[in-house]
Amino acid sequence: MNNPTSLAEALFGLDGFQILEVTETPDELIINIETKSVVVGCPTCGVRAQAKDRMRVDIRDLPCFGRPARLVWMKRRWRCGDRDCEEKTWTEISEHVPSRELLTNRAGIEATRQVGELARPVSGVAKELGVCWQTVMDAVKLHGAPLVDDPERVGKVGALGIDETSFLKATKSHPTLYATGLVDLDHRIVIDMVEGNSAASLRSWCRNADPGWLGEITVVATDLAESYRAGLSPHLDHAIRVADPFHVTQVANRALDKVRRRVQRETLGRRGRKNDPLYRIRKLLLSGAERLDERGNERLLLGLRIGDPDNEIHGAWLAKESVRDIYLTDDPSQAELLLDKAITGCLKDKVPEIRSLGRTLKRWRTEILNHHLTGASNGPTEGLNLCVKTVKRCGHGFRSFENYRLRVLLHTGGVNWPEHPSPPRIRTRNPHLNA
Repeated sequence: MNNPTSLAEALFGLDGFQILEVTETPDELIINIETKSVVVGCPTCGVRAQAKDRMRVDIRDLPCFGRPARLVWMKRRWRCGDRDCEEKTWTEISEHVPSRELLTNRAGIEATRQVGELARPVSGVAKELGVCWQTVMDAVKLHGAPLVDDPERVGKVGALGIDETSFLKATKSHPTLYATGLVDLDHRIVIDMVEGNSAASLRSWCRNADPGWLGEITVVATDLAESYRAGLSPHLDHAIRVADPFHVTQVANRALDKVRRRVQRETLGRRGRKNDPLYRIRKLLLSGAERLDERGNERLLLGLRIGDPDNEIHGAWLAKESVRDIYLTDDPSQAELLLDKAITGCLKDKVPEIRSLGRTLKRWRTEILNHHLTGASNGPTEGLNLCVKTVKRCGHGFRSFENYRLRVLLHTGGVNWPEHPSPPRIRTRNPHLNA
């Protein structure tokens, strides 16, 4: 490389540009660039263009050696040599710098990767690049939307999981707002996020989906939400519906907790406190009977003996255990027998919360038993919900659902990211080898 600027241009790595000057300041590295001289023709008539003047454009690039980099592009402005041409004047463009953007393509793609794949806050990435929040978010939309909309991102789906997560907390002006996540249970990716958790929202999403793609779905796993069961009709009536075991057990746990709190108020006239017998065993009540050791059983029985005079909590605990017993077997016929036994026992109980549990189990009987036929559950959905909440926390609150959906799908949607250099890892010495 005899040219003194050739090494700098090789490090710079943008084809078609040459470096004029590099200036170092305490805050950033300023690189003056221009496009290499070539013959340019008019885009309309093809006549050779004439140079008119230059205009300065400041652009942010990837940081260089730990410092923000500013590109100062002296853009050429051309005019057509034919005075009768309608084109008149125009400004040169480059494939490396999107029109009307403040980030180079490579900087925008890396910002999208940081915000999407790594779930970093937009504000943190913007601070590193030396731009504002909106500039980075515009780059995420520009480079991230095609990745999310890629038809190859979501292929054939055989098992679909549906669950809700909170989008915005309740305020004085609105209640808690929810978003519905649709998950491919086999490939464990989020297919889409739908605003709201109503039957109409889910039905509208199904209506807009490809009927052929929906026809390949054989299993749908949901929680015990009537809105989701109604929203699946009529587009997914052909699929086997499965009630998620975690949510079925959660309903039984909630019924037990309601009985404990009511008995607590009726016997002591107040909410539970630290040293109250029922409050001290609240976690033991929700634990599986097979997980309690001898000491845990003794504490549980002592608390019930002192704080449960009418054995209402004990009855709710037995109902909860009868629901858990359904999932301790893999035999569908035995699970059906255990479920019917639990429903009958709950419906005949005198405690209103237990009877309500029995009615819920009866309404969802078919969906509960379908778990033993298909083996499907919403476990992958619950796992991806943690990733969704990671995006929500790093965003410190969202006002735009479209931005929220885009960032969630970039992080959990299994997008095909552009190839990224993966250099060999430099490892430190093993401290155990030091003599």
